[in-house]
Amino acid sequence: TSDDAGIAEHRSLPDAAPGLVEIWPLTRPQERREIQGWDAPFDALALTSPQVRLAQRIADTIDKGIRNREPLGRAHKPMTAGDVLVLVRQRGPLFEAIIRALKERRIAVAGADRLVLTEHIAVVDMMALADALLLPDDDLALAIALKSPLLGLDEDQLFALAWNRTGPLRAALAANAKEDPAIAAAAALMDRAATVARAETPFGFYAWLLGPAGGRAGFLARLGPEATDALDEFLELALDYERREAPSLQGFMAWLRAAETEIKRDMEITRDEVRVMTVHGAKGLEAPLVILADTTSRPTGPRSPRLVTLPAVRAAPGAADRFVWAGRKATDTAAVTAGRQQALDEAKHEYRRLLYVAMTRAADRLIVCGCEGVQKPPEGCWYDLVFRGLSEREGFGAVGEGEAQIWRYRKVADSAAVRAVVPVAEPAASPSPPAWLRQDAPADADVPLAVTPSESDEAMASGVLAGGGEPRRIALARGVLIHRLMQSLPDIAPERRPEAAQRFLARAGAGFAPAERDALAAKILQVLADARFAALFGPGSRAEVPIVGRLARGGKTALAVSGQIDRLAVSASEVLIADYKSNRPAPRTPAEVPPAYVRQLALYRAVLQKLYPGRPVRAVLVWTDTPDLMELSADALDRALAQRLA
Repeated sequence: TSDDAGIAEHRSLPDAAPGLVEIWPLTRPQERREIQGWDAPFDALALTSPQVRLAQRIADTIDKGIRNREPLGRAHKPMTAGDVLVLVRQRGPLFEAIIRALKERRIAVAGADRLVLTEHIAVVDMMALADALLLPDDDLALAIALKSPLLGLDEDQLFALAWNRTGPLRAALAANAKEDPAIAAAAALMDRAATVARAETPFGFYAWLLGPAGGRAGFLARLGPEATDALDEFLELALDYERREAPSLQGFMAWLRAAETEIKRDMEITRDEVRVMTVHGAKGLEAPLVILADTTSRPTGPRSPRLVTLPAVRAAPGAADRFVWAGRKATDTAAVTAGRQQALDEAKHEYRRLLYVAMTRAADRLIVCGCEGVQKPPEGCWYDLVFRGLSEREGFGAVGEGEAQIWRYRKVADSAAVRAVVPVAEPAASPSPPAWLRQDAPADADVPLAVTPSESDEAMASGVLAGGGEPRRIALARGVLIHRLMQSLPDIAPERRPEAAQRFLARAGAGFAPAERDALAAKILQVLADARFAALFGPGSRAEVPIVGRLARGGKTALAVSGQIDRLAVSASEVLIADYKSNRPAPRTPAEVPPAYVRQLALYRAVLQKLYPGRPVRAVLVWTDTPDLMELSADALDRALAQRLA
């Protein structure tokens, strides 16, 4: 429609109930009280920035609306976190303060819509752990990792560990492992992480750190579910790096720091979370309640334009404009003055277009607020435009008094006119349901059931602790040392093995007493020198051999077997597999062997029988505590396999 002057009148959604616009007074800085220097330590007041106080008010308003189930929209649906969209002009102190205030009140928040990956706290912690592993003398990196959810020490524990020490922080961590269970757990995880980092690629190391080592659970417990995006993207980058470069942890750290990868969270996915984002990123989105928080920035931007464009004079048609670097206004020529004014006008127009985008994101309710600095807000800012545009309209008025006063605007609509414009339609007949709705879905394809033969380290840990009564951490640490020595020493000449074992244990087994390290080295060397083990550690044998295969189950879903054989020796006449066990005391007879150990070797044997069909496959357990070698009979292995495939 149009009036007598010929200006079109905009009528949006004539059948909808009028929305509500709420304007809060600007949050001003707190007054500073001038005091004498000698009184400052006693009478100084803590001042909270306007951005923090505005963020707290926004969070309190959202929290109150959710707890009181305030109705929104024509359907009067109770308010939830997913109904709220908070918009800012740019990411900065106010943006971070709003997210922090929402988290403090335990309100579900989606987090930042854009994020530089290497600046996320979870990624910083994981990179610090890598730095501490690559350079053991990097005390700062280790301190960051110890405070992170990965290792879980608090300020007091870190201070007690680091204060008054005489050597590197890594040495202090190992030396104090017996005094505090938390420090002992952190020391054990650091040792295990060092071992895995040397053996695995960057992706394999971080997959272990976030999975079996419990890193992801720790990050989510402390940082909330928004950390999931950063963790997943970090693993994707690790995998991508391995496709491009030779996989090394040091190379991955250098590549990651140089990349400066930015991730973007998809805010269009419907989740019951408050969304905090920039107006630019909110284009195309809508929410019942929109809070426009950053409304007092300069219409022309944070600084005046310096690079201005001048149209080409007496140039060919279609010629490009000229760029001019504008200095002080006092030295401007007429052409530069015109170019500068054109740039300012374009910035103001873009500023108002963004205001239109921000206001039209609200479906039912719009809250306009902002912060005021020492000087008054710039003329023509968003807050000024909204307040002046509504203050003289019917339906605008103040609510409350004093500091609690706000202004509200609701369009006064003629309900009779609304009813005349949009007649009530008859309800449509319910369509009949399609035939496929009552049919069974097609059966899924037969996906093999994945199984790990070792069935986790819990079985080994329970066996280790069964007789000796040792703490779990000490038993697991001894088992890691034994496996590493038995993996590496066979590749060294026999006369050099004692010296190599002592050097390794002095470095990796610093938590054990010298007598314990000597006894441990003696047992391993005795195993390697025993004639019964000659075939296992002779030429052509291999350590830590990955194995993958599929076993049929007689009409049932097949088993996808994936594991790692501690020692494999393949000869022309037979195949010999061995698994190291550190039980204390070691079983004396095959009947005393835990069933999980038998099933483990039975699965390894079944896969290798398919690989070497013409040769018998023998399976043995190497008890490192005795030391002793125990071969499992073919009948026992066949029975264990049949039970597993049943």
